[in-house]
Amino acid sequence: MAVNTSRSTSNESRGKTVGSEPMDLQAFADQHESDVSEAPMLAALRAEHRHIASVLALLSDHLNAIERSELVDTHVIYEIMDYMVTWPDRFHHPREDLIYGYAADVDKKLAEDRRRLEQDHDHMARNGRDLLQAVEDWRRGELSGAEVVRLGREYVQASYGHMSFEEREVFPVIDAVLTYADWRELSADDQLKPVGDPVFGRRVQREFRNMARKLRRSLRRGVERQAVAEWVSIESLFEAYEVMGMANQSGRDITREQLKRGLREASYIVLDQPLKAPFLCAVNNTRLTVQWLDDMQGVYRDAVSDLLRVNRERQDRLRLLKRAGRPG
Repeated sequence: MAVNTSRSTSNESRGKTVGSEPMDLQAFADQHESDVSEAPMLAALRAEHRHIASVLALLSDHLNAIERSELVDTHVIYEIMDYMVTWPDRFHHPREDLIYGYAADVDKKLAEDRRRLEQDHDHMARNGRDLLQAVEDWRRGELSGAEVVRLGREYVQASYGHMSFEEREVFPVIDAVLTYADWRELSADDQLKPVGDPVFGRRVQREFRNMARKLRRSLRRGVERQAVAEWVSIESLFEAYEVMGMANQSGRDITREQLKRGLREASYIVLDQPLKAPFLCAVNNTRLTVQWLDDMQGVYRDAVSDLLRVNRERQDRLRLLKRAGRPG
């Protein structure tokens, strides 16, 4: 089901900045790269975080589309939140809680982090169910799009912040505290056995097929946009080299012409007034030097202006490319 959100989005929300999340999928991935020496269970949790982050990025795209009063597929938004309360809240977070509990028993210093993270998981589960209900109400026309955007962005921000804290502060400590024997004991716990992801697993469950299709399209577009963005940057770099090359050539031409002019005028001075030639040549050379400096300043002033224009064009093209990647 696709709806035009112009009637469900308030005028007030349209004045807000689009895309207010403090972090996106690429930023999250760049900040939290996996350590190859990390325990396999923690590496698996990090991989699941990447999956969750990609779903949150898709949700953010659709929230932005709602705010811009664009046509959106409301069922995809429903599937996103249905997935979030079905899989991360029921399988990913409980597995993290078991690992945190085990690590806190080994190192009592982790007890405070354990309590905070378990509370975060409970809070996120409640907020996820509330957002899913809000999406259902919005689809029935009982809630404004602006309210869905507000709740959705709060949910996205909290989720990114929670995963960032885990990966930055908690996972490294757990990896340092637990031994190989600890991990082997944990791996024997049936509750920590990997659970097939209904979207990112080997088989996509039918109830999430629309979201999975959008994610794959988003991934393809992301690869295409990255390739085009790289080409835009390379093209701008070539143009910048061309600007500098032309400025350099102009500078050489001006210098050559001034040298020829200086020699020519000096020969005339020597022939006309040989006794005063040294003084007159010095004065003439000073005048020509000032003129040369003024011409060279103009050349490089134009070059700087052209380089700034090239950079502005690059930024404009990248912004257009980013807009073209918004969900339809």
